[in-house]
Amino acid sequence: MNTTAEPVGSDRPLIVFESGFMATMEHWTWISEELDGRESTVFYDRSGYGRSRHGHGRHRTPRPFTPRAVVSDLVDLVRHTRGERRVVLVGHAMGAGIVLRAAVELKDAVAGTVLLEPPAVTAPSGRHRIPAISPLFVGSMRIGCGDLLPRPSWAETLPSHNARLRDDQYRDARLWEAGKREAGVSADLGVHEALLASAPAPLTVVAHRDADLTGYSGLRHATLHVLDGFRPGRLLHAQRAAERAAATVSATAERVR
Repeated sequence: MNTTAEPVGSDRPLIVFESGFMATMEHWTWISEELDGRESTVFYDRSGYGRSRHGHGRHRTPRPFTPRAVVSDLVDLVRHTRGERRVVLVGHAMGAGIVLRAAVELKDAVAGTVLLEPPAVTAPSGRHRIPAISPLFVGSMRIGCGDLLPRPSWAETLPSHNARLRDDQYRDARLWEAGKREAGVSADLGVHEALLASAPAPLTVVAHRDADLTGYSGLRHATLHVLDGFRPGRLLHAQRAAERAAATVSATAERVR
């Protein structure tokens, strides 16, 4: 977990960030650097990612990996870190569905939510599933084939000072094991109409201009920001787009303080 704090007595909310599928704290670097010194923030790695752990003896409980466990971890984190402050929850991609579910449980503790590149809205019974990761691929990573993976193109667009860490994480079998687990439950972490209806106001959505925003545009309590200058799905990795998203997050915190 990585946190930054404002001076004691600040009345601005705490901003907690939830990553997307197979993403670690390092994916937030452009946004983190833009908000540093201006906002109180929390970035963390979900179970199995980066410096976190999952499983008996390596995680706080031996419970099965479920959608409920993913949301519960975020709820517990917020309750542990917020003190008396309210929070703004920010979720990227699959993280959008996680923060919306956490907001329902945290209730009045949530001052607002920001969804960055959220998935298309489905009906309550709809399914938005992430493609599965082959067990054979995960097995090959466990025996040391990670070093054969080329550096992903998105890694070149992030700051160079943590490039070695990003490379090591990407080639770590645990990252792919966590991704395999999450792919199996992703259908239950999507965004549906009933979930959006229960989201606390204000709700802010930031997405690519080519994204399907049909389910968000009709919400009275939602504000949409459409950006370009980056490839769809790569908002966090394009510096200028990420900085504009950070400005939107900061404006939300200012609005609700």
